[in-house]
Amino acid sequence: MSGDDVPLPVAAPLLLSKPAIAELAKVQRPVVTMWIKRHRASADPFPSPAATYAGVDHYAADDVVRWIRGRGLGNSETLVEDLALHAVLGHESALSPEAVVAGVSALLCVKALLGVQLSELDAEDLLDEVDALDPGDRFLFREIEELGDEVEVLGRHVDTMSDAAYTPAEAFESLMRQRFRRGIRDLSESALRPAALSLTARITAAVSDHDGAVFVDPSADGSDILVALRWMLPEFSEAVAMTGWSDTPGSRLARRRLVVHQWRVESTPDDVGVRGPATFVTQYPALGSPDMSDAEILSAMDDLALGMRDGQSAVVIGPASALVDPLADRDAEAVRSALLRSDRVRAVLRLPEGLMVSRPGLSTALWVLGSADASIKPSDRWTVLADLRGAELDEYVIESAITDVLAAMGPWESLRAHSFRIGGVYKTAGLLASGSLLPPRPHRPLRPRHAGAEAAGQVVDLVGAYRESAARVDPQLTVPVEYRAAPPAPTVSAGMLAASRELAVVPGNRIDPADLVSAAEDGPGVVRVIGPDEVLGRRALGERGVGRLEFTTRHPSGRYTEPGDIVFCTSPDFGVFVDAEGSSVVLAPARVMRVKDPQASGLVPELIAGHLRAAGVGERAPGAVRRGKPWRAWEIPRVEPERVPAVTAMLADLRRRRQVAEEVVATIDRLTGTLVDGVGRGALVVEEQAVSEPKKG
Repeated sequence: MSGDDVPLPVAAPLLLSKPAIAELAKVQRPVVTMWIKRHRASADPFPSPAATYAGVDHYAADDVVRWIRGRGLGNSETLVEDLALHAVLGHESALSPEAVVAGVSALLCVKALLGVQLSELDAEDLLDEVDALDPGDRFLFREIEELGDEVEVLGRHVDTMSDAAYTPAEAFESLMRQRFRRGIRDLSESALRPAALSLTARITAAVSDHDGAVFVDPSADGSDILVALRWMLPEFSEAVAMTGWSDTPGSRLARRRLVVHQWRVESTPDDVGVRGPATFVTQYPALGSPDMSDAEILSAMDDLALGMRDGQSAVVIGPASALVDPLADRDAEAVRSALLRSDRVRAVLRLPEGLMVSRPGLSTALWVLGSADASIKPSDRWTVLADLRGAELDEYVIESAITDVLAAMGPWESLRAHSFRIGGVYKTAGLLASGSLLPPRPHRPLRPRHAGAEAAGQVVDLVGAYRESAARVDPQLTVPVEYRAAPPAPTVSAGMLAASRELAVVPGNRIDPADLVSAAEDGPGVVRVIGPDEVLGRRALGERGVGRLEFTTRHPSGRYTEPGDIVFCTSPDFGVFVDAEGSSVVLAPARVMRVKDPQASGLVPELIAGHLRAAGVGERAPGAVRRGKPWRAWEIPRVEPERVPAVTAMLADLRRRRQVAEEVVATIDRLTGTLVDGVGRGALVVEEQAVSEPKKG
């Protein structure tokens, strides 16, 4: 150990290494180094290391967080609560990581139930309170008792977590997000993305009777859907959740999570079933049984349907292979056919791909079950089907799904009167004959269709959005240049720059196309990808992404871009693009050209990209087989190092102006589409005189 190296004392303030800072700020590791170097000479430099341990610099966490938030850097909106969670999970402890996570979740549950600062209770008083809250040790007593002498220290950490996140429930969700970052298979294997949870929860709330309703999840370990559902119910209503019973760590964690989110948790009856108004809502495969086969899933759904009473409903989300696709297993096919013949299956929705966090290539579907109608002949029974493959689960699609499902839950008369947005009514007999629950008609594109007043109101809103965007287009553009009768700017080949290590060319990542998902998915788990299609403009940037957990697991040596990286491809055509933001995944055969130090080398990424486009380096010579010059022969422009800041600032200003102009064009396109749709359907009339806004009414 050198003279500057000091051990990290247990009682010291929380210290962070560079990788830990990058993880908390949700940026790549090199970005932290870039922050340190770029702001070294500024009036507010990056905080200096507080200690060095084993040759690794560590920084005071509070100073780092204050600096990042003050400059508006990073990609985390929950930096403070993530820091508090990092402190509690990274503190010196004789306990196992599993015991710490379980104990912290139990302490958060106690804090939510008691509404006090845990630091005000000593270990003995705290354990007495817990014994009163959980006398049968059904969900938290054991976990807190196992904390032993560390319960008071962790209690103080939990107070800090709750204060940073504002509520114990939000702090609990910060803890739950660690299941993805730490790759905890038992808690993440079947986890759904927010869009799927929102759709399932909102449909469940719509088909249930809120007054006195009970929500039943037969699984013992699941809690994601019920947590999402709680936000759909009145805040101060008594929400009752019945779940399956198990004494495993996963099921106890689920019960603690539901209690924190103000559910009154009961166990499902073993023999008599659920009486009274109830809505069943569950996911297959269940969280504790991720390896269920299609036959096992359908058998569990059959048991659920048999346990339903008249007036009860059910919402089930699961793999499309079991719920809608043709089945090769005859036993599974027999069970699904029996379910359809029961006349309980009111609606079936084939959902978009990529809705499972850890398995983005797995397709899912959703079933809605209701009471059978004895007045309808077996030959006249029907089911509503919708195929949402290729659709985005945005507000319009979710609202359309809810209205179509509600119509499917009603009598035949309401079904005939309903104008379906995304689904259609199909005879059950035909579905049984086809062996598939996909609509036989081709999927039609989904787009909102507005009534006249609604369309006029949207036109007014879009006109306002246009004016707001247009006002940001600053007409006062000044480009301070001067004519210089001097030789052309010096150029040097990319190969020579690579040899001098001023430039590096990094290959793209080879990723299975099945792993790619829609980058519009919510949350930090999806990373934007840039492939040849994005570079060549054949796909919109941000249209595709890859799950961070999936990418890290399958590609441990995978690479991310850094801000200012030049992404280029020469096949199938030449294209070049500057990734100003960084933190993207480049898909092979696209590659990255990375400038090591623009200030010192005089190499400006956007200048290089523009020069390569204009130079036609990708053009094929007459009679040549290969397209363009190899990258090592490309001529790269260089400017005087002292002029780099001015050139960079000017190009950045023009880039921002272009982004604003693109927003204006996008608003005009939306306004045009709304106007064409409204006029074409007769919902709107454009007056002959020039008007700035349509009239309502």
